[in-house]
Amino acid sequence: MSKTVAKAVHVLDSLAAAPKTIAELARELGVHSSSALRMVQPLADGGLIARGPDNRYRLGLRLAELGQQVLDEMDLRVVARPHLIALAEATRSTVHLAQLVDDQIVYVDKIEGATTIRTWSRIGRAVPLHTAAASKAILAALPAPDRDRLLDAHTFTRFTERTITDPAEFREHLEAVERAGYATDQAEFEPLVRCTGVAIPDATGRLGAAISLTAVRAAADRPAVDNPLRRMREAANAIATALGRPLH
Repeated sequence: MSKTVAKAVHVLDSLAAAPKTIAELARELGVHSSSALRMVQPLADGGLIARGPDNRYRLGLRLAELGQQVLDEMDLRVVARPHLIALAEATRSTVHLAQLVDDQIVYVDKIEGATTIRTWSRIGRAVPLHTAAASKAILAALPAPDRDRLLDAHTFTRFTERTITDPAEFREHLEAVERAGYATDQAEFEPLVRCTGVAIPDATGRLGAAISLTAVRAAADRPAVDNPLRRMREAANAIATALGRPLH
């Protein structure tokens, strides 16, 4: 990657964290403000960043358009969406689609359920490997070398009292997930949130995708859904079949 492109990527990453002035960007890049301005101007001209009335730069709408185009062109997301919608309607819960992308497990689609409570998850956001049901389902289904590479580089941060922070314990947990054929998140990232995850079947072990069902404990008074795990497996199998993936 050229130095110019690397600095442009740094600018985008920096503005993703928080809006900044030219002076602040210049300090981060180690250049004069005039050089920083020349660097960001093409990004602004292309709509990738925008300057607000406070003279701080922030990410531009063009990035959202490009990101949406990438998501729309993903065969998995396009094929899976009608099945995700049907699952969300049948279970009255929020449904996620997650996939392994460049050594990160990322939410690539989300269908909001009937609950009015919104969760932390967002399309395009990386999934916490050691807490999310979707990530556990994917990790358990991956070939061992791929799973080990991801886990060896992962930091097991504690988010709640239920978070598994010991790498050895988590690997044992994944073995249990593999035996059961599904994963759970029992308030391991957000205190009130429970999730169930099922990998999308793929005999090659390379698809690296899963669907998950999210329920909020505060919404437990809603009518119970008949066998949501069965519905999830049916949806996962339907997605795999539509993609032409060989099932286990």
